[in-house]
Amino acid sequence: MSQWLIEIAGVQETVLLKGKAAETLLSPMLADLQAQVASTSVDIEITVEGDDGGWQLHEAAGEVTRTFKQAGDLIYHLSDRILFHIADQATSVHCVHAAAVAANGRAMVIPGNSGAGKSSFTAWLVANGFDYLTDELILLEGSSVSGIARPIQIKAAGIDAIRPLLASSGAVITGQQANAVFAADLGGAVSCLPSHQLAAFVYPRYKAHADFSFTDISSAEAGMGLMENHVNARNLQGHGFRSAMQQIRSTPCYRLEYGGFDTLPTGFSDRLRGILEGGQ
Repeated sequence: MSQWLIEIAGVQETVLLKGKAAETLLSPMLADLQAQVASTSVDIEITVEGDDGGWQLHEAAGEVTRTFKQAGDLIYHLSDRILFHIADQATSVHCVHAAAVAANGRAMVIPGNSGAGKSSFTAWLVANGFDYLTDELILLEGSSVSGIARPIQIKAAGIDAIRPLLASSGAVITGQQANAVFAADLGGAVSCLPSHQLAAFVYPRYKAHADFSFTDISSAEAGMGLMENHVNARNLQGHGFRSAMQQIRSTPCYRLEYGGFDTLPTGFSDRLRGILEGGQ
């Protein structure tokens, strides 16, 4: 049995892993979240136990108990509960439903609703040499960005698209609701920096068979997209609108439309890296 303490944005959570199977499966995930093995618990406590025959997640405070047959679904729901508490209680940072990657300490934030293609696009970016921050929740404080580095979650419809990016065919932790992929299995790594300089917003829009386009968008359109994905606005002064728009106005914003990785042009990853380095 091991107990892990997560401290992010002033929010503390404990994850208790009961049994060798739970420790083997989830310790790498918790390490990527920069959790630390601890001897004491806090009010938010999540317990996980089980093995390949079935898994159970229990959250005492909310009397939440869930059972799962597949490890991928356990990872999906455990990371969801961890992120929920951060977004629910954080009062000093903007929590935004967005992916993020980085190069040389400068971050690209990728906001998007479910189905926009942000997790698959993030997997492609990591496989093309960008540091992984998150595929789900970023913390924005001024122009500083950090991410909650859970395993990348790929829905069933997208898993075939990312298989060519994987180091091995067995790298995916499968589930019915989502499949978990670690950055290392894409040949990449979780960024070791505690925060990154905000350098660009990219709003993805995946549509099957769509042509590629990558265009500038206005601050107004980018601001609307950001606030649509802002998940802790009620905790911030003025719902965080003024300070969020300040960052939007001072940061390049783009719209990406694509119909699959094969529609992304040769050299596109280099172009994005150039944007992070301050070019166009």
